[in-house]
Amino acid sequence: MQKILFAALLSSALLPVADGVLAQAASTTTPAGPVKEGKIIYERKVNLHRRLTDESMKSMIPEFNTSKTELDFSADESIYKNIKEDEDIRDNAGQEHTGNVVMRFNGGGADDQTYKNYATERTTQQRELGPKKYLIEDSLKKLNWKLEEGTKTIKGYTCKKATTKSRDGKDVIAWYAEDIQTSTGPETYGGLPGLILEININDAEIVFTALDIVTSNFDRSIVKAPTNGKKITRKEFDQMMEEQFGVKPGGGATIRIIRN
Repeated sequence: MQKILFAALLSSALLPVADGVLAQAASTTTPAGPVKEGKIIYERKVNLHRRLTDESMKSMIPEFNTSKTELDFSADESIYKNIKEDEDIRDNAGQEHTGNVVMRFNGGGADDQTYKNYATERTTQQRELGPKKYLIEDSLKKLNWKLEEGTKTIKGYTCKKATTKSRDGKDVIAWYAEDIQTSTGPETYGGLPGLILEININDAEIVFTALDIVTSNFDRSIVKAPTNGKKITRKEFDQMMEEQFGVKPGGGATIRIIRN
């Protein structure tokens, strides 16, 4: 019998480093004045089939992986993290030929965090790899955003459009709210004159959409750099990722197959 392990590694360490729990309230409301601190809950939706050319493999895994993430922010700082670990999904797909099929879809490690400080232009990322945690300190890298025409409303906020290219050359569309006065956004994206409430990467291969916005009774003390892990350089971490998973920086979603 053969066993096939599909591991979709959506590591935030692979997204570009950019200058860029669910709400207790029943619904999101737009405050009267500008917002400078609060909490955003995003839906992260990844099209797994976009990376596959084998139709038989596509039949074994769902087309989309959806998870939730949290961004806590003040005017100059933010901390971004997963809300909870995605569960392993065990399925009998392909059992006739391959035996058990185990699929795990993950947004990087369960304890991955990305801290950004726009006053110091520094970032600290906590990354989980196997049983170990690592801390990567770096400067905020600026993306070459182009401000575009057009607006759309997201959770009651009027958002403006901006476009850029990702680290691996993919098209990125962001919608940001100037009434939320911080330059941050999901994952490592940011650097716009307002908070990013939606990001579309590579024509909906990966989409982040704000689900909830909480601006009252916010505890800004939680917005701080992570400290749990061994300090290493980004180059060292990228090398470990490539050695263990065959994943190169900027590669995005990857499906790894191990046959026994």
